[in-house]
Amino acid sequence: MWQKWAAVGIAAVILCMPLPAAQAAEEIGAEPEEITTSEIKTDSSRADDWFSKQDNSSSEKGALAKALEKKRQQNDQNAGSQEKKKERYIYLFEENGFAYYLDSQNARWRDIPYSESEKILDVWIRLLKVAPDEEYSYPQKYYMEHYYLRPDKQQIQFLSELEVVGRPDNAIKERAYSVHNWENIVSGSLEDEIYHKVMAIMKKKNQFWPAHTSVRDVLEDIFRISL
Repeated sequence: MWQKWAAVGIAAVILCMPLPAAQAAEEIGAEPEEITTSEIKTDSSRADDWFSKQDNSSSEKGALAKALEKKRQQNDQNAGSQEKKKERYIYLFEENGFAYYLDSQNARWRDIPYSESEKILDVWIRLLKVAPDEEYSYPQKYYMEHYYLRPDKQQIQFLSELEVVGRPDNAIKERAYSVHNWENIVSGSLEDEIYHKVMAIMKKKNQFWPAHTSVRDVLEDIFRISL
C-alpha cells in the first residue's frame, strides 16, 4: 500500500517542477523572448563637430604640405645658386698648389688699342689654394690675375694680380696696356697653359669669334683670306 502512495508523491513532484522557457513556450504556443547580450551605443555629438574635425585634419595636412614645398623650393634655389657659381668659374688646371679657374662671366672680346680690325680677349683668372696651408683666413683668401690674350699672334699680356679676402676692391692699380708688353707663348710655360686652356673653353662655348664680327671678318683677320 505504501508503495502506491510513494509513486503518487513522486509523480506530483515531477509535475510541480518548472519547464525550460523555450520548452514551455513551445508547449503553450507562445514565441520565446529574444535575449540580447549587448547594448546599442548612440553618438550624441553634433554633425558640425564631425565636419570641424575633418577640416582641422585637412588644415594640418595642408600646413605640412606647404612646409615641405617651401623646403623643396629652398633646396632648388640653393642648388641653382651652386650651379650658377660652377658655371661662372670654369676649372682650367692645377699648378704649384693652386687651382686655376676662368671667370667666364667677365671674359669678353675687345678692340685692341690703335687697331680697327684686330680684337683681343680680356680675361680674369681665379687662383684657389688647394695644398694645405698653415695660415687660415675666413673668408677664404684667393688671387685674381688679369690677362689679355691675342689669338691673332698667339701672345699674352699680363696686367695685374690681386690678393683678395672676401670681395675685391674695385679701385685697383694695373699696368697700362702697351704694345711692347705682349709676350710670345713659350711651349710648356704657365702662360702657355693659361692661353690654350682659355681659348679651348671659349671655342667650345661658341665664343671663339668676337662679338659683332662677321664670318668674312674672321676669315680676313685670322686666316688672312680676302673675300
